[in-house]
Amino acid sequence: MTKKLPFLVGGAVIGLLALGISQAKPSQTERTYKVNSGGTLYLDSDSGSVEVESHDRDSIEVRVEKKGANADDFKITISQIGDDIMIAGEKNGGGFFGYNLSVRYEIKVPKRYNVELDTGGGSIEITDLEGTVAARTSGGSIELGKIVGDVDVKTSGGSISIDDVAGNLNAHTSGGSIKAKISKQPTENSRLTTSGGSVTAYLAEDIAVDITASTSGGRVTSDFDVDGKVKKTSIRGKINGGGPTLTLKTSGGSVRIKEL
Repeated sequence: MTKKLPFLVGGAVIGLLALGISQAKPSQTERTYKVNSGGTLYLDSDSGSVEVESHDRDSIEVRVEKKGANADDFKITISQIGDDIMIAGEKNGGGFFGYNLSVRYEIKVPKRYNVELDTGGGSIEITDLEGTVAARTSGGSIELGKIVGDVDVKTSGGSISIDDVAGNLNAHTSGGSIKAKISKQPTENSRLTTSGGSVTAYLAEDIAVDITASTSGGRVTSDFDVDGKVKKTSIRGKINGGGPTLTLKTSGGSVRIKEL
C-alpha cells in the first residue's frame, strides 16, 4: 500500500493542476478614455504582447485579455492624467509548477499621439502614428508602421521591422534582423545595431548622412555612392555630401544600404 501512495498523491496533484487550468477562463478588461491629440500613452507591464493602432477619434480604447491559470494573479491598473494614459501590468505570486499566463494588450490611440511601451516579454506592434515612439521588450519582435516622429526601440530577442520613419531612429536587438525605411532627413545621429542578424536600411534618394557600417560576419553593400572608405566588411564615408551619422552594425550577418 505504501508504495502506491506517491503515485496516488502525484495523480491527485496533476488532477488538481489540470482542473485549475481547465477552469481558468479568459479575462477581459475594456476601457475608453477621452483625450486630445498630442498626449502620451505609457505602458509598463511585467509580461504581454502589445498592439497599438491609431484611429480618427479623440479617445483611447484599451482592451486587455488575460489567459491561463494565473490570470487572476496579474493585476492591471489604468489611470489618466490630462491627455496622458498610464497602464501597468504586474505579476503577483506564481503558479505551482511555474507561471501559467498569457496577456495581450490591444490599444487604439489618436493619430497624433506619443507612446512609451515596456513589456517584460512579448511582441510589440504599432501602426501608422504621428508622434514619438519608445518601445522595449525583453523578448519578442517589434513591428512599426509609418511613424512621423522620433523612434527608439529595443528588444532582447527578436527582429525589428519599421515600415517608415520621418524622424531620428535608434533600434537595437540582441538577436534578430533589422529592416528600416528612412524617408525624411534625420537631424540627429541614428543607429541600427544587432548582435546577430542582418541590417537593411532603405534611404530616400536625397538623404544626406555620414555612414558608418560594419559586420563581423558577412558583407556590407550600398546602392549609394560613398565618398570615403569602402571595404568588403565595412563602409565609412559620406552619402550625398554627409550629415548626421547613421550607424549600421551587426556581429553576424550582412549590412545593406538600399535606395527607396
